[in-house]
Amino acid sequence: MYSCPAAPIAVSCRSGILVQRITATGGSMGTGSELLGKEELVTLVECGRELSAEVSLKTLLKTILDKASSLTDSPDASVILYSEKRGTLYFAHAVGQDADLLLNQWGESASQGIPLRSKAGEVFSTGRSLVEHALADDASHFKGVDSDTRRPTTSMICVPLTVAGRPIGVVQILNKRSGDYTERDRVLLEHFASQAAVAIRNARLIEELLAHMGFYAARDGGQGAAEVMEELNRPAHRETVTILFADMRGFTQLCQIFGSPEDTQRILNDFLAMLADAVIAHRGIVNKFLGDGVLAFFRGEGQAINAVRCAFTMLANFGGMRDAWDAQTNAPLGFLDVGVGIATDTVILGSVGSERAKEFTAIGVGVILAAHLMYHARNGKRILVDKRTFNAVRQEVAEYEGPERFELKKPGDASGNLYECFQVKALIQGGSAPSPPGPVPRPASTGRGGGVFISYSHRDSDWLGKLQTHLAPYIRGKTLAVWDDTKIKPGERWREEIADALQQATVAVLLVSPDFLESKFIAENELPPLLAAARERGLTILWVPLSASSYDETEIEGYQAVIPPDHPLDAMSEAEQNRAWVGVCKEIKKAVQG
Repeated sequence: MYSCPAAPIAVSCRSGILVQRITATGGSMGTGSELLGKEELVTLVECGRELSAEVSLKTLLKTILDKASSLTDSPDASVILYSEKRGTLYFAHAVGQDADLLLNQWGESASQGIPLRSKAGEVFSTGRSLVEHALADDASHFKGVDSDTRRPTTSMICVPLTVAGRPIGVVQILNKRSGDYTERDRVLLEHFASQAAVAIRNARLIEELLAHMGFYAARDGGQGAAEVMEELNRPAHRETVTILFADMRGFTQLCQIFGSPEDTQRILNDFLAMLADAVIAHRGIVNKFLGDGVLAFFRGEGQAINAVRCAFTMLANFGGMRDAWDAQTNAPLGFLDVGVGIATDTVILGSVGSERAKEFTAIGVGVILAAHLMYHARNGKRILVDKRTFNAVRQEVAEYEGPERFELKKPGDASGNLYECFQVKALIQGGSAPSPPGPVPRPASTGRGGGVFISYSHRDSDWLGKLQTHLAPYIRGKTLAVWDDTKIKPGERWREEIADALQQATVAVLLVSPDFLESKFIAENELPPLLAAARERGLTILWVPLSASSYDETEIEGYQAVIPPDHPLDAMSEAEQNRAWVGVCKEIKKAVQG
C-alpha cells in the first residue's frame, strides 16, 4: 500500500478512540507491486480515497465488494470477519447470486458460523493468501456453504484483512468469469485488502464512538454515521419524538434463583441485547441502558407506530427467553414479565456534556411521562401509551383499554397535571401482546383470514413447494394468509420479518423431518416462540411428518400430527401424498376458523 506523510485523524471521546487514515499516495507498494501496471496503481489510489471517505460500515462493505469484484472480474465476493464472542468467522457482506442466503445462514446474526478449519479460516489464521482452482475436489474445502447454496465453488482467491499486524477477517472472491485467477489478481487484491482493512477498522471505531455517546442506532436504512456525527455536534433543539421505556419485572428475584454473578451477568446481557435489537429493528435509537431496562427514542415519519410495534416485539421475544431460563431451573418463573411505557412529546434533543465526553439525550415532560407509564405497566398491563401516541396509532390498534386518567406532579407539589393513558393489547397487523404467564383464552379472529406460519428445514424445500401448491386455492380465495421464509425479499431484515410473522400467526405448521429436528436455527429461533405462543395465547400447532424421525424426543410429540407419524409422506405413493396434502390443508383451514 502507498504511504503518505499525512497524520492520523484523532477522534476525541471518552473511550479514547483513534481513527487511522488510509494512506494511498506516494511511496512503495511493497511485495509483488512490480506485477501491477500504471493503470492498476492509479485504480488502487482512487479506491483508497473512496474507502477512506466512507464511515458507514454497511455502505463501506458494499463498496469494498463492488471494487473487489470489478478489479478481478468476479461475480461472487464476500467480506468475512471474525467474531471474538463466538470464535468463528461470519459473512459481514456478500455480493453475487447467493448473497442473501449466505448472509441469512452464515451472517453475523445467524446461529452458525464459518469454522476456522475452512479455507477462509486458514487464511485468517496464517495471514497467507490462497489461490485455488479445483475446490470441488479439495477435501479441506469447507462445503457447508456450497451445500446450502447448491452451487459449487470452482475457483477462489482469499486474502487476509489485517490492521497493524492483527487479523480481522478475509476478503474472498469466487468463480472468475473468464480464465483462471492469476498472480496479478492476487497481488492486486492483497493491496486493495490492506486499504479495506483500515477502512473497516475506522468504520467500526466510529460505531463504537456513537455508542459511547448514547446513539445505538440502526445500521440499515437510517442515517449514515457521518450524518449522525454531524447531528451530535448540533446545538440542542426542540423536536417531537416518541420515547419508550422498557423494564423487566422480577429481575432481582431471578438473580436470587440463579445465584452466581456470572449467570446474573449473562441473563442481563441477553435481555438487554434483546431489547436493543428490537429497538434497532424498528428504526429506533437506544439511548441508555438503565439497570435491567432501556430508554429509546423514535423519530420521523411513523415514529409512534414504530415504537408500539417495537414493544410487541419485545414482549414476544421475552416469552422465548423466559422459557429458556425456565428450562435451567426447577423454580417457577411466572413472576417474570416486561413493562413498556411510551409517550410522544416535543422535547429538547441534543448532546450534553463537554468536548471530551458528550452524551446524546432528550429532556422534557415526555421522558418523565414515558417513565411513569413504564413503572405502572404491570399486573397484566404490559404496554401503556399516552394519549398523543394512542391517537397516532389508533387506526392500527385491534384491541385496547382506556382511557385511564392519572395525575403527574413534581415532588413536593400538592397537585399536578392530568393525563390519559391507554393499554394497547393488540395491533391489526404486527402482533398481539402475549399475556402474562398463565392460561388465557384464544384471541378472537380479526376477520382478515388466519395467519399461518410454516416452519421447515431448507433441505426440505421440495416438500414446502408441494404444500404451497395445495394451499394455493385457499390463499387465492383469501381463506388463509400463509407465511414462510420464501416471502422475504432481498434486502429485507430477515430476522425482523420472521419475528413479525411469528407474532401474527394463529396456526403454525411444522414440516418435521430429521433435517428439521437437526436445524439449530429452528431449535433456537422458531420453535421456542411458537411453543410459548401455544401455551400463552392459544396458537395451534399442527405438524406434518415428512419422514421417520425422533420427534418423540422433543416437545413436538405433545402436539397434533396431521397424518400418522408411523406412515410419513416419504413412505407414500404420489397419489397417497396428494390425498394427504389435501387433508393437511383442510386441517389448517379448520384450525384457523377454530
